[in-house]
Amino acid sequence: MKDERRASIRLFFALWPDAAARTALLEARDGAMQDARPTHPDDLHLTLVFIGDVELDRLGCIEAAADDVVLDGFELMLEQLETWPRQRLLVASPGEPPPALFNLLSQLQQNLLPCGIQPEPRSFRPHVTLARKAPKIQRRVLNIPWPAREFVLVRSGVGGGSNGGGYQVLRAWPLD
Repeated sequence: MKDERRASIRLFFALWPDAAARTALLEARDGAMQDARPTHPDDLHLTLVFIGDVELDRLGCIEAAADDVVLDGFELMLEQLETWPRQRLLVASPGEPPPALFNLLSQLQQNLLPCGIQPEPRSFRPHVTLARKAPKIQRRVLNIPWPAREFVLVRSGVGGGSNGGGYQVLRAWPLD
């Protein structure tokens, strides 16, 4: 009997750092990391909306949801480096996230409803995961500016190896 499962892909929307922000994040990580599993440099991002596994035929609806976002670019300032002990993550996060970040999140969530994608019930905690299996460190002050000029749709689970890049940017939308 033929396998009739539909082809699916695992997706999320994210902010992807520019080269300067990525370099600063890697420097901050390397200065704090000990005995942790680093995130691949090409995979550093800030997740906006995790969509999860979806059938390929829903991709058009998901892209249309992003097409309808109207927002100017904004500045995100990553101000703290810390570990989340329960998850054992080393993260960089904004102290006071800009309202535009929440506006972007809200527009994406609302626009995805017709696609059958419900907002995640957990509160949004903007962060960039720098390493996993990280021991606890003292919170440190960062000063990493991140000009958010676009957001992207990303496919996960495409990389190879235990530490190879595992994400593929499928499409980007400018914030202007």
